[in-house]
Amino acid sequence: MTRWEFFKSPKMSAISKNIFTCAVLGYVLSGLTLYLNVIKSGLYSSIPTVVVLLACSLLIHLLQSRVAAIVLTAYSVLHIYITSIANGKLSGWWVVFIGVYAIILTFKFQKAWQEEKEFGEGE
Repeated sequence: MTRWEFFKSPKMSAISKNIFTCAVLGYVLSGLTLYLNVIKSGLYSSIPTVVVLLACSLLIHLLQSRVAAIVLTAYSVLHIYITSIANGKLSGWWVVFIGVYAIILTFKFQKAWQEEKEFGEGE
């Protein structure tokens, strides 16, 4: 069984749906950031945030990447810290929740995949 087949298997149904949900929420927040900050307000300094959100969401969705989930969370925590100092208000905290949940889910998937590779070959 390939990694992708295992990800799509009924055994991984709950984890795969939740990883997909994290990625979709990342896509939505990336799109909202692009529209509200870059297009509507002209804050071109938000483009790196859009790129990081979109890239990490794609990697979480397509590769179930633990590294992308960690990068997303770390970037969002740094972004919250910087924007709260600059603007005096807390913003972007949803991304931290999405990132932490993605970390948990991608680690669960990778652990299950490792167990499948070790013990699932003889079935």
